[in-house]
Amino acid sequence: MTIQCSFEQDLLDAISSSRWPACVDADLRSHVAACSLCGDVALLAAALQEDRDAAWAEAPVPPASAVWWRAQVRAREEAARLAARPIAVIQAVAAVCVFAASVALAPAASAWVREWIGGLGAAPWWSVPPDVSLTWILGTAAYTTLPILAVGLWLVLAPVLVYLALDER
Repeated sequence: MTIQCSFEQDLLDAISSSRWPACVDADLRSHVAACSLCGDVALLAAALQEDRDAAWAEAPVPPASAVWWRAQVRAREEAARLAARPIAVIQAVAAVCVFAASVALAPAASAWVREWIGGLGAAPWWSVPPDVSLTWILGTAAYTTLPILAVGLWLVLAPVLVYLALDER
């Protein structure tokens, strides 16, 4: 249930424009004196208005030079952030390209590594045994392709980690 008085808005307007009680007509003053709802509204609204005025008067206002300096710093930071966006996009594209190239070149690189090790006179540990099993396949992958993928992954992740470490956010 909402209780309202037809004079309530007039009273609030008078208080917010600092006309209460001296600069309002006698009808409104006599109504507020007679109406308990308007009397409560006048008491609370006047107290809130006084608090607002006191807070407004006590609010610390920084000097204009400090406001200007902060605005300049903010503008420079925003310009630097906008300038860094294309660089971050290019770095991300480059990282994806390096990763894709390392995945694509891993089989060829593993063959090259096998040839190089064979040229050193090492035993052909990569030759296929007669009983090929899943264990042999995983072991061969661990010795040939996985190290190359690990190096490729490191080449991709190292710049990202450096970027994250040096990021000022």
